[in-house]
Amino acid sequence: MKKPIFLLLLVALFACNQEKAKKRSIDELAKAAEQFEGKRVETEGMAVHFCGAGKKKLKLKSEKGSVVKVVPSNLLLNFTARYNHKKLKVVGRVETRRVERSFLDKIDNEKNLLCHIDHTPCIDKEWIKRKQETGVSDSLSAADVKKLRDRMQKTGKDHITIVSIIADEIEIIRN
Repeated sequence: MKKPIFLLLLVALFACNQEKAKKRSIDELAKAAEQFEGKRVETEGMAVHFCGAGKKKLKLKSEKGSVVKVVPSNLLLNFTARYNHKKLKVVGRVETRRVERSFLDKIDNEKNLLCHIDHTPCIDKEWIKRKQETGVSDSLSAADVKKLRDRMQKTGKDHITIVSIIADEIEIIRN
């Protein structure tokens, strides 16, 4: 009987020590990403795309067009079409990753297709195959690289920062 009580107290202690999430807009997160690295945040946005292949990534967009990637902290959770085109509230920890100019040079040379969410090489083998068979994969790759290089030029930086939220909570707040 003592063991279950101890475990219950341990869980309660952990829950009390968890950092309270601060409400931040997606625009704030995108503008000052490094400032929020490792912080727990709550934000809202429209789910505009989810990865149909891995089902572990979702693109959340603000009304002004800023974007964050959402990944579930629970590896057993998969994103499905039920989240697509819904307004979501997301609570979780911020992580950032840089897409460097050298990475874009490599992608441009190899003509890889990129994920629409975080600009990593796409893992959807069927989609890639269809694009190759229809002869549009090289032009899609080139367009993605150009768009990312243009973003770099616009900001005057040699990288783009991808903001991710490792989500503990995801709630549909409007259909």
